[in-house]
Amino acid sequence: MTNTSICSDYILRMRAFVPRNQTYFFRKTGMLLVAAISTWLFLLPVNAENATASQAQNLGVKQLIQEGLNFLILEQGQKAEECFLRAKTLDPYSEEAYNFLGLLYLQQGLFQKAEDMLKRAIAIEPLYAEALRNLGKLYLQQERFAEATSYLRRAFTLDRSQAYTAYLLGMAHYFSGQVDKAVQAYEEAFSIDSHLPVEAHYNLGVAYHESSRYLDAVHEYEAVLKAEPEHLNALNNLGLVFSLIGEKDRAVDLFNRVLKIDANNVKARINLGNVYLNTRDLIEAEKIYRSAISLDAKDISPRLNLGVVYFERGEFDKARTEWETLLASDPKNMKVLSVMASAYLEKKQFDEAIRIFKQLVELMPENGSIANTLGYLLADRNKELDLAQKLIEKAIEIEPMNRATYLDSLAWVYYRRGNYSEARQQQEKAIKIFRLGHEAISSEVHLHLGRICEKMNEKELAIKSYQAAVKSNSDPEIVKCASESLELLAK
Repeated sequence: MTNTSICSDYILRMRAFVPRNQTYFFRKTGMLLVAAISTWLFLLPVNAENATASQAQNLGVKQLIQEGLNFLILEQGQKAEECFLRAKTLDPYSEEAYNFLGLLYLQQGLFQKAEDMLKRAIAIEPLYAEALRNLGKLYLQQERFAEATSYLRRAFTLDRSQAYTAYLLGMAHYFSGQVDKAVQAYEEAFSIDSHLPVEAHYNLGVAYHESSRYLDAVHEYEAVLKAEPEHLNALNNLGLVFSLIGEKDRAVDLFNRVLKIDANNVKARINLGNVYLNTRDLIEAEKIYRSAISLDAKDISPRLNLGVVYFERGEFDKARTEWETLLASDPKNMKVLSVMASAYLEKKQFDEAIRIFKQLVELMPENGSIANTLGYLLADRNKELDLAQKLIEKAIEIEPMNRATYLDSLAWVYYRRGNYSEARQQQEKAIKIFRLGHEAISSEVHLHLGRICEKMNEKELAIKSYQAAVKSNSDPEIVKCASESLELLAK
């Protein structure tokens, strides 16, 4: 979050004060005109005096607000508050007085008072962009992101020249999980003002990073480092990007730069260990993870990844010991369980994978991908087929956008049950949906149809399916199975 100190964005335009509740009548003919002129002449001294008093009052309010602003800039909060309160007393309808009181209280961390003042300003003038923005900023600081987004969007709609408002809107979108909208708002902020602070470049870089726009992320992180060469988060994140795009040496160099600045930076050590783990340099990875553990025994990541190192070496008991130690203190830790499940799947230790996925399904019952994975694993092992079917059908219900993949799993359940007609129907439906969406069809999907057709004695269609599995070439092991099946059918 940015701090709340006064900046040029808060130096607001002073509005012209229009006298309230004044009505002017114009009579053009006859006695009405004479009467009107007579009345006007008779009342002139009183009205002129009132107008002069009103003008003086308005000038006083303006002057008080300007004085309050000066004190606000000088961080003299008590004197600023006195000025704004006096202005509010002189003119209870001064939206500026309420707005700046709200801003002052926001700086002081008095959020309830700030919210009350800003809402009063908006009640007086609903189209007051500055108050809308300040209220949005307040909600952003309170992590009330939906409300922050609403007010900041309204403020930016009213005044699209304010880069700062667009930037805050980007932050609200980001923390609401709407990363694409955050990128759009950040980019709009930069299009208005290309000289935004370093942290704006950093936050845009993070949004690009999470959107897999890696080259754009590199550009923003490098802009940060040009201004602040020792910006640790930018160095770390840039290293992460380079490790993702396969630039191992550049990633290692960046993480080592972080450690040269801050030798106790656990995050950089973990990231460095991950580079070595991904490049199968397990000895170096173990050394780095152990150094990270020695610095912070409470951070689970290095111990979790040390377990992965052992697992990759085939030292399964040592890996399990590391993971079970972590689960002993937090049995529902999703991160640990997910890593264990993936590791067991990769090494084809299916019974162990099923055990972990059952825990994950209990913890995340509305996650279609996990439900489908467990259902397919059970079907593939020809176990608990009732449970498998129930899980996959629920996955289809939860995530219909992934139904083609899940229908393939469901077809495999019917195959294991011996209901080949239903299996074929579901499998052909899956393939049709894949084609309608112009998605690549994996070798495994074609292999499944081949197996089903073989059981139904439809040799020609089975051969075509196996040939399609080989052509798809998405998994070497599946391609090998399909090739062997083709040879057997040819004989």
